[in-house]
Amino acid sequence: MNSKMSDLPAALVAWARLSGPTIVLDAIRLRAGRGAQLDRGDVRVDLTAAQRREVARLLGTPWDVSGRPPRLQDLAAGLAEHGLTVRAYLESLDGAPIVDRRKARAAQRFAVEAEHSTVLDLLSAEIDSASSEIWLSDLGLPRPGDGALHALVEQVLQVWQQLPGEDGPPVRRLAYLAAGVLGNAHALDYNELLGRAVCRLIATVHGLPRPLSASRDWRRAWAAAGVRCDEISSRVLALNLPLRGASAAARWCEAADGEPLWLSLRAISGDWSVPSGIRVYVCENPTVVEAAADALGDRCLPLICTDGLASLAAVNLVAGLAKAGCEILVRADIDDSGFVLVDQLRTAAPAATTWRFDSATYAQHLGLSDVTGEKPLLRELYARYRVPLHEEAILDDLVSDLGA
Repeated sequence: MNSKMSDLPAALVAWARLSGPTIVLDAIRLRAGRGAQLDRGDVRVDLTAAQRREVARLLGTPWDVSGRPPRLQDLAAGLAEHGLTVRAYLESLDGAPIVDRRKARAAQRFAVEAEHSTVLDLLSAEIDSASSEIWLSDLGLPRPGDGALHALVEQVLQVWQQLPGEDGPPVRRLAYLAAGVLGNAHALDYNELLGRAVCRLIATVHGLPRPLSASRDWRRAWAAAGVRCDEISSRVLALNLPLRGASAAARWCEAADGEPLWLSLRAISGDWSVPSGIRVYVCENPTVVEAAADALGDRCLPLICTDGLASLAAVNLVAGLAKAGCEILVRADIDDSGFVLVDQLRTAAPAATTWRFDSATYAQHLGLSDVTGEKPLLRELYARYRVPLHEEAILDDLVSDLGA
């Protein structure tokens, strides 16, 4: 019966809202959700005397004085006078069909297994079964059961079949591939589910690390399939960096003494070297570089600026300098994102030390006179006060260090 609450007699709607009937009907809903019958049987609930009297308005006084629990057959008899069954009454009150949760769970399990099997069959035409299973376990993918995974796999395979590969056509650029296959040059970007899914499948098949960001692992995975990522937009700012060699970055650095220079990932990807043992400073904000260039020019010590969180170009440059034997000193704004940046840089250069990125600097410039004795760690001190210290606030000190 397709009906709604407005179709019910007002007396039945009012009865359902009373305390006693509410308890009884909720118990019947639970029973129905387990798939139990609704035409006969006791409804085991605890009712006060007043609540029993409320229920008795429909089940009758003889039931009230009997002391028996509410019975479905008694409720059914009372509802039959209004042309209703227990199920139809509940569905009208709720405005929705009663769902048998056991059947629903079984149907969902079947849907999950069926979709999983279907996508495995689709993948088997291109991917070995072991790699397929590993890839399907990725928590970043939709779970099977509602068709979303199936739809995604079809798109993934559409892209996969156009990958250059080892024996395929020449290397292609990622945006060109996305535009040609999907009609959208950004469809395979990292911030798109499809882009992450394809790239992680490539990584799985080639035994590469699972890309967690648009970083080196992301580019390595695409490269393994013959696809090149954008190397222009990722950049890093440098001043007086003594790179030598045939790469574009080395040529530009030699020609730009005393002038800040933006270096793209493409520019630093070629061959370059640097004198071992030199000290290289790393900061977060371009204002520091500009001030140092104005005040010191070509006398400024080698300086790199990430301009916010480190790009892949910045990470690769710092890692390459560290590997070449440079002494790396890093800093950032003392705030939440600054701690992230310094962690990024020290991951790229594990031996790096910090540059005025310490509790003494923080306490001094914020006038924290109560910080005495053994200095707490900077993170602890910042967590206590939550007052950011930006590089611009200590600009004179930083420029002085760079001219030492």
